[in-house]
Amino acid sequence: MVKIRVPATSANVGVGFDCLGMALNLYAYFSFEEIEGFSITGCDECFLNQDNLVYTSFLKALDYLKKEVKGVSIHIESHVPLARGLGSSATCVVGGVVGAYALSNTPLDKDAILRICSEIEGHPDNVAPAIFGGLRASFQDNGEVISVRYPVDERFHFLALIPDFETKTSEARKVLPEVLPFATAVRNSAKLSIVLKGFDMYETNILANVMNDQIHEPYRKVLIHEYEKVKKICQEIESVCFYISGSGSTLMNVMREKSNVNEIQKGLNQLQHNWKCLLLALNKEGVSIC
Repeated sequence: MVKIRVPATSANVGVGFDCLGMALNLYAYFSFEEIEGFSITGCDECFLNQDNLVYTSFLKALDYLKKEVKGVSIHIESHVPLARGLGSSATCVVGGVVGAYALSNTPLDKDAILRICSEIEGHPDNVAPAIFGGLRASFQDNGEVISVRYPVDERFHFLALIPDFETKTSEARKVLPEVLPFATAVRNSAKLSIVLKGFDMYETNILANVMNDQIHEPYRKVLIHEYEKVKKICQEIESVCFYISGSGSTLMNVMREKSNVNEIQKGLNQLQHNWKCLLLALNKEGVSIC
């Protein structure tokens, strides 16, 4: 039996729409054992079948590797909430693909794994940091994936604000405009390069000034109940910058001081929805075999 650990991810990171993502120290675990037939455990009943994303990704990777197993038992132990903008589907894809490598005794090739996972997921912004760790900018064109790692100062803390409601990526895509003003696209591109330097050099004032996205967040925030109230609570207590994680519904508050988490949670407890604060740090390793 082999066990795979895959980190959660936070994509977009404000102005890095569809290209930027970071791995976090919140994990999903996937165990694989070769058996006769098929078995899957550890997830909701609706996913206990051969359409499970972990299993279909496992088969896709075996086909790519031209390897066979007689059957597989998969057990899932995930601490990454579903449909909350923390890369739950990416963990399943990466877990399934790496599980195929491990169970077929194939040496890991993370570049090849990135290509397979990007093809399955449709984009690399979540799977790239899940595979390699850290903060990564990724681009896919004609089947080729380019992914580059950027440093993040260890003094940053990432407070995930996770509500009791989902935001599905498909719905979050529907609210986006088909056309953007040229000036808006230019401003966001300029901000992205500055954001990357801000995370590297611990330039908190710079991040506070340039993390206001204009491509997706103005349209998606209306899908997230109490968005403005949550943002106001964080900004009044302590916030370097604030953004929608992935397509939501999780909101991410980047902080300097861990000591302010309890005060933020007290503020959130006064809201109508149940918001959970989860203090996270950057994961630097990416996927690993336990």
